[in-house]
This record gives sequence, structure tokens and C-alpha cells, in this order.
Amino acid sequence: MKLSEVESKDYEIRNYHKLDRILSDLCKMVVKGQRSDKDYGMVAACVLDPENNIVSRLNRPGKNGKRIHAEHAAINAYKKQYGDIPEGSIILSTLSPCNHHMDERDGPACADLIKENGVLKVYCGYMDPTMDKGKNDHRHYNLMETENSKIRELCQKFADTFLDRVK
Repeated sequence: MKLSEVESKDYEIRNYHKLDRILSDLCKMVVKGQRSDKDYGMVAACVLDPENNIVSRLNRPGKNGKRIHAEHAAINAYKKQYGDIPEGSIILSTLSPCNHHMDERDGPACADLIKENGVLKVYCGYMDPTMDKGKNDHRHYNLMETENSKIRELCQKFADTFLDRVK
């Protein structure tokens, strides 16, 4: 399906209470990952399909000292377990997906990967203030930040930790 053939309803994000429960679970994953002896990052993401299958992953080490972003890891894990991501699926992430070049990232920008997989909806805990919002923004999906202040504040604390903005 081409994006020009997609109707605006396909971009709608609904059932915020359910999505916030999933974001809360992703926050718990980040905390658990930080308590482990693994080198997990401060971002968790998942793919939620229309059949309510959820595959979640944390940011983790990749090749050559680079990082595999949580969205990338979740998409790859979903495809390995279920195959192609079906129409109507949504990506949830504690931090909005990156959309620009990053030397420390293993693989493409998460926004490009989301587009390649035909996902039209992304729900996040916190909008990354460093995300490129200019002409290089290649998003082709509806991006919405939670309105739940407790979840947003926790996700912001996670982001502030690695964005070197700890107060």
C-alpha cells in the first residue's frame, strides 16, 4: 500500500489508556535493564499489532561499539517471531524515534526503519528535543506523546540521563 492510498483514519492513535499501560511496562523494562549486568540503554520500545501481539526490546550494544536503538531491536524481534509487521500496527517507545544521522547508532534512523515497515502510528513517552524537526525530518507516520504526566516525566528522566541533561 502506498502512503498516498492511506486514509487519515489509518494514522489515528486511539485507546490511550491501553497505550499508557504499555508505556508503563516499557518504563519498567528500562529500570530492570539498568539493574542488570547487561549494557542496556535508557530507551525501550515495542511493536503492538492489531492482534495484540507485543514484542518489546531495550536499546542495546550493536556492532563496533555502536548501539542498536530500541525501535530497531523491537522491529527485528517482531519480524523474527511473527513475520512482516501487519497494517494497523503501532510502535510505542519511551522516547520519540530518531530521524537523523547518528555516528553511535548501528543501522538506519528509526524513522526510516518505521517507514520501511509500513507503520503509520508511533506513541511515545517523551518527545526528544534533539530530534530533527526541519527539512531532514523523514517521518511518514503520526507521532504522539502521552498526556500522562507521570509517564512523560519518567521517560524524560531516562532521556535526560543519556542526553547529559541531568539536573
